[in-house]
Amino acid sequence: MRKRALGLVLLGSVLLVPCAHAQYAAPGFPMLPQGRLLPVARVPPKLQSPILPRFWHEADPGKMADGRTKFFEFVSEQAKFPDAARPTAAHPDVPLPTGRLFVRVLVRPDGSVRQPPRVTKRELALPESDYPPAAIQALDAEAQRVLGALRFVRSKSLQDSLVVPMRFIAQ
Repeated sequence: MRKRALGLVLLGSVLLVPCAHAQYAAPGFPMLPQGRLLPVARVPPKLQSPILPRFWHEADPGKMADGRTKFFEFVSEQAKFPDAARPTAAHPDVPLPTGRLFVRVLVRPDGSVRQPPRVTKRELALPESDYPPAAIQALDAEAQRVLGALRFVRSKSLQDSLVVPMRFIAQ
């Protein structure tokens, strides 16, 4: 028995001797196979708007209406009713949150949006207490995702502030 244990220890020490082609990995780091490419993580592309005009500064009503139309077209195309706000199969009787969110967006002089846009008011069909908190958080997150991607033309002003109404209607 003693010889067998000694043989295993010796065999183990032989296996631990580094070879010319072996590589070392620090404790806690996995050994990666050589010669194979690593799988690329699929990250969804970050949402980014085209550069929009600062329509609220326009003196010409035609340009103001044009800019406002482009702005709301982008927001309406990108905003989707979040799946996390829909009732689950386990709780089908939970009401669907519908209504408007008013979101404050701060626009920097370079045209970027200061993160994150803040929900200042909610006008929902029912009182907020009737909806699950996760559903309301999902609506807030969707508004922040879309409005946080906005980009505007540069300006000499310090910082602009907008309050954007977003309507969520489940279809």
